[in-house]
Amino acid sequence: MVEVKFTMVMDKDLANKLSYIGKYYGRSRIKEIEWACKLWVKEFEEKVDEISLEDAGI
Repeated sequence: MVEVKFTMVMDKDLANKLSYIGKYYGRSRIKEIEWACKLWVKEFEEKVDEISLEDAGI
């Protein structure tokens, strides 16, 4: 697996809320964001269509 690192700008209140949710579930803010992104992709693929890495331009 290749890790991609990037900077994400977000509203301070949203960042704090994600930190709170992450802490509740025993995760860091970044791990909470990663978990939420995985859930979002899963829901998209279930509702629309599976995304292949070729389709994503990778």
